[in-house]
Amino acid sequence: MLSVLQHPRLALDWFSTTLLRWADGGLVIYDRWLINANGFSQWSGRGGEVLLDVYYSCYLIAFIGVLFFFGRFRKQGWLKVQPEVPYDALLLAMIGVLAGAKTAYIFIYNPEFYFGPPPYGPVNAADQLQRIFLNWSGMASHGAVAGVLLMALLWWLKSRPPIAQIGDVGCIAGAFGAIWIRLANFLNAELYGRVAPADLPWAMRFPVRSGKGMQVVQHQGELFEKMFKPEKADQVEGWMKALMDANPGGVIDRGSYVLYRNPDAYLQGYELAVHGPQGVSYLPEVPRPAGDGRTLFFDVNEYSLVTTPRHPSQLYQLLLEGVLLLAFLLWFRKRARRAGMVSGAFFAGYALARFIGEFWRQPDVQFQAHGNELGTVFLGLSMGQVLSLIMACFGLGLMLWFSLKGKVIADQTMWPPDTKKPATTITPFEPGTGGSSAAGDLGGGLEHLRAQLAVKEAQWDKELAEGKKSQSAPEAEPERKPEDPS
Repeated sequence: MLSVLQHPRLALDWFSTTLLRWADGGLVIYDRWLINANGFSQWSGRGGEVLLDVYYSCYLIAFIGVLFFFGRFRKQGWLKVQPEVPYDALLLAMIGVLAGAKTAYIFIYNPEFYFGPPPYGPVNAADQLQRIFLNWSGMASHGAVAGVLLMALLWWLKSRPPIAQIGDVGCIAGAFGAIWIRLANFLNAELYGRVAPADLPWAMRFPVRSGKGMQVVQHQGELFEKMFKPEKADQVEGWMKALMDANPGGVIDRGSYVLYRNPDAYLQGYELAVHGPQGVSYLPEVPRPAGDGRTLFFDVNEYSLVTTPRHPSQLYQLLLEGVLLLAFLLWFRKRARRAGMVSGAFFAGYALARFIGEFWRQPDVQFQAHGNELGTVFLGLSMGQVLSLIMACFGLGLMLWFSLKGKVIADQTMWPPDTKKPATTITPFEPGTGGSSAAGDLGGGLEHLRAQLAVKEAQWDKELAEGKKSQSAPEAEPERKPEDPS
């Protein structure tokens, strides 16, 4: 190994992805500083509700991209919709992405955390509701896509918008959003890659977590999960009892947290991280006592676990599913004649990029077992690859359908149609042609004024011609009354 990079969580003691947190003492900034009525102070606590972190911020940037692309293509005339439509699309996209991604993660990837028994499952109903509605740590991209499709279908059934072309813009915005979501995955040190070859210069170590997201440590030659106790005091006793019942002899109480023997951690390649006088040392195994009976300086009770050098697969996916896919869709949009083609290209392209990226991505630990260390689920494919194949078929089907049945983009009309046009009246001046308000467009106002004057001049010419004609006609003699014979 020429060199091994360290993830910021390992290399920088001050690194945190939590930007704002609300704790009992007040508002916490960057998990460092506490703000309350007493002013600023150092914060060394834990817990509280996360208000804003890097993950949420990246989602926010992705949603801003929806407004940007809708507004840009509308102004260019490629998307013929009224100004309020992009905001409707943004609201529906937010609901579909957040609800769909969370639902898919709950029921496909980690149902035990939300519905299973303790120690991993909720302690009571209140804890369960908090995990479902306040814990957004788990999101599944395939669920996000399904959620957006459902919202699009409901929108089409209700209002009959040009959903195919709206979907085209939404898919371009989705590729833009994928860039930021994968960046969030990297900063959170999650979804890292498989073991990297010895000569890969950008191989990287990541902190090791269990399949439930807990930090993994080694104690006396065994692997444990570092699990913090519930914040609410009334939940601690029941939680501890559940731990003891589920893993007799495998729970070590450390005060604010416990060490819980992890029977699945053997499936992960790891090294030991030790902070010693010479800095951080990375060891393949626990060091043995020296021959003279003295122990080494890094012989400690708990060793932090880090991965062996891995592929930073989050950055690979950022390029594949984000940058390259976005560039392809922008190029393809200029050549697509029918609405819906860009959407089909997105689903097929994203599925291909995800399928390729899975070859470097660490398998989901939920599906790993003895003899199946790669966590494959069907014909040697991971869960992500299986779902990607389904998505690819869906995308190719969309492209075939819209190539035959899709509406020509150039023939699209404005939606919704403007049915509230005011009655036309001839006025000497229009807003924007002068006056103290200077409202409206000056050039457009002058053009409208010229048109009105032309109509007025034509009317005057007609009246003048009719007047001259009446003057040139011979004057009719007055009608004579018959003479009285008497």
